[in-house]
Amino acid sequence: MGPVIDRWPNKILPSCPACGLSYFRESGYYIGGMIITYALTLAVAVPIFLLSLLLPDFKNISDYFRFAVWVAFAIPLSLFFMPYCYSLWLSLDYWVEPWKPEKPGI
Repeated sequence: MGPVIDRWPNKILPSCPACGLSYFRESGYYIGGMIITYALTLAVAVPIFLLSLLLPDFKNISDYFRFAVWVAFAIPLSLFFMPYCYSLWLSLDYWVEPWKPEKPGI
């Protein structure tokens, strides 16, 4: 397979430039990729957040500021994971249920 992402963070190519395989099987196809992105972001952010509660300096900071810091951390983290998760979703789906390219190789 060729590249999946055209532009960062989530402009997905319509098909594989190498073999012509369509990357869009149906409407809402990449919801699975979004779920994987969400799960990975939580898997990284929650343990770091829980460890930060043990730091003595964070107890003097207001809850609003702490929330803003975590939002500022989670959004770029999820944007970083997004292309990899979409590619993973596409690969997992192709592995479970392979499909044929719509046109022969380019």
